[in-house]
Amino acid sequence: MNILPKTTDSTQCTIEKPRPGLSNNRSWLLLCLTSLLISCSDQQPSPSDSATLPYAIGSSTRFIHDESRPFDTVAGVNLGIRTLITELWYPIDHPTIRKQPTEFRRATYGDYVFGNFSMHQRMMTDTTFFHLTPATVRAGVTQDDINLAIEELFYRPRQSYIDAPLTSTPKKLPAIVMTHGDAGSRYNMETVCEYLAANGYVVIAPEHTGNSPYSMTGSDPALAIQGGDKAFRQAMIDIIPLLDDQGAYGSKDNYGQSFTPLSDSPDPLQALVDLDRSLIQRLNDLRAALDELERMNATGPFAGRLDLDRIGLIGRSFGGSTTLAGLAMEDRFTSGFAVVAPGWVDQRSLVPPKILIPAEKESVLLSIQGNHPFTYFRKPTFLLSGNEDSLIIGLAAQQAALTGTREPSASNPHPAMRDAFEQASVPVVWGLLENSNHSTFGVSGGYWWPQLKPNTQKRTFDPSIEFTLAKASDGHKMQKEKALAFFDLTIRQDSSARGDLLNQDYRSQGLILEARNL
Repeated sequence: MNILPKTTDSTQCTIEKPRPGLSNNRSWLLLCLTSLLISCSDQQPSPSDSATLPYAIGSSTRFIHDESRPFDTVAGVNLGIRTLITELWYPIDHPTIRKQPTEFRRATYGDYVFGNFSMHQRMMTDTTFFHLTPATVRAGVTQDDINLAIEELFYRPRQSYIDAPLTSTPKKLPAIVMTHGDAGSRYNMETVCEYLAANGYVVIAPEHTGNSPYSMTGSDPALAIQGGDKAFRQAMIDIIPLLDDQGAYGSKDNYGQSFTPLSDSPDPLQALVDLDRSLIQRLNDLRAALDELERMNATGPFAGRLDLDRIGLIGRSFGGSTTLAGLAMEDRFTSGFAVVAPGWVDQRSLVPPKILIPAEKESVLLSIQGNHPFTYFRKPTFLLSGNEDSLIIGLAAQQAALTGTREPSASNPHPAMRDAFEQASVPVVWGLLENSNHSTFGVSGGYWWPQLKPNTQKRTFDPSIEFTLAKASDGHKMQKEKALAFFDLTIRQDSSARGDLLNQDYRSQGLILEARNL
């Protein structure tokens, strides 16, 4: 199969035009829908909103090649080179954009899929996190409405400018690594990443190949037959047949992934082993991102511009679990912000000793000795959750049934995480947003299409009651402001950020904050 990427770098990404047969009337409707969603949905800030922040935002897409590892060991692909599609957000100077408005192109959501509309459509319909299908929308929403919304999102502008030059500020810039959730992508926390960049941080977000839907590995310029890297292409010769005709890796049966670490095995012990292996692969992906930051700081436009003495880590859902693992097991991380993270009970005393991992080998959940990353925190940590997150509460209930530990309840929906918070001896913040579910803080359907997606659900602990969900726009505002204050305090070591971090400005909107050792 010939892998011929559409682009050689993100500045040359060509957005596909609407398919043949798209009428002028439909084009007009598409433009109207774009304007309506951007101006009225309270989801997408305008460029003028960004102008009030210290910096404008640049973004860039790159491919990390980790030659120390094969392509996807968790899925049994022990050949090739581990390849991570990676997004970078960084601060740029406002005058650069104002003085040269036509030189730097505004990024769109289509750029995340390298201008490939059919892949974008697959992502929006075949993957559980993004779903916009007849079964997942409000009553009365038609298939035509769905098709038009998916098309509009493809062209919807983001807040960043592709490959615009880094800010000229003489100050070194702190760095944050972002890790996405199970069946997620590198833009699952885009609003936070952009906000951090607009406040002077450099944020790097690798996609966890195999655990990200339809990973577009074939779009890697290094794989191109013409102008690519011959040595790299040869090293990937056994991987290329695993990519589909659009260069994507993954199976529709697994939501476009090669494996689903939270559900693949019906055997609880095997599921625990698989979960541990997946977390280790993700941890090593974070290390590859850290190595990339070091390379960036050594050569190129970011050379000497990064402050890598203190590095933050942020993640959502399974990425929240990866964040806690990273804080426990990688010394280069200083502090972490874990959003809607599952709480994993320490099961080592309950499992057969033969499945425990010897001390000389790395393990997140099954090490024969040492502290458990999800019950013992060793670095400053922020835990942000939703009290109606039925997915995470369901996982907690499964854990409780397996281990005989405390079950989740309306008054304590996340008991394992709550116990870890209460027992922490390091600075830790607990945030719980009332009436929020697993998607409230994510860049996904409810955030993109609030007019199309349901805004009510049944109470997790009393299904007879239906309630209105917290607005995704409010959740994102809280999340990004608290993340900035937390990292300003722990990474920049700005003591004045403590007040912003712990203020109760959003209590009337249901955000409950508590802190220990801070």
